Amino acid sequence: MDNISLGVMLADLREQMGLTQDDIANKIHVRKTVIDDIEKDLLPHAPLVFVKGYIRSYAEIVGLSIEQYQPYINELNNQSKIQQKKAQSKMFITKKTSKIPFLFIGIFFLLCVLGIALYFMNQDNKNHFVEVNHYVSPSSVNHVNS
Repeated sequence: MDNISLGVMLADLREQMGLTQDDIANKIHVRKTVIDDIEKDLLPHAPLVFVKGYIRSYAEIVGLSIEQYQPYINELNNQSKIQQKKAQSKMFITKKTSKIPFLFIGIFFLLCVLGIALYFMNQDNKNHFVEVNHYVSPSSVNHVNS
């Protein structure tokens, strides 16, 4: 296999047939941007199964044999598996760290409840105090001691 990319091969064959990207897009019922992405060797924003179907349909229209484009399809499968593993590991990390804010919220809530409970318990204790209304002057204390 040459170092020529699949996108370049498809674009060259399309141009040799005198077709435009719009022509191919209309024949396989996709937007022109999908064809443009395929020719630039970019993955269109679609599920992999659709992308492989777009490539197969495009290749059939321009006369590219399955032997010529199948290695690219296999490489897409490999890249997709690698991306899925990376996404799964990111999700695992995200799930692990997303519990931390809930922990802080739980602790904050517990402290608030504890604070409110202590406040009301202290209010109850203040009601049991006896209020002293008389004032003992220092001069009367000296007369008692004499």
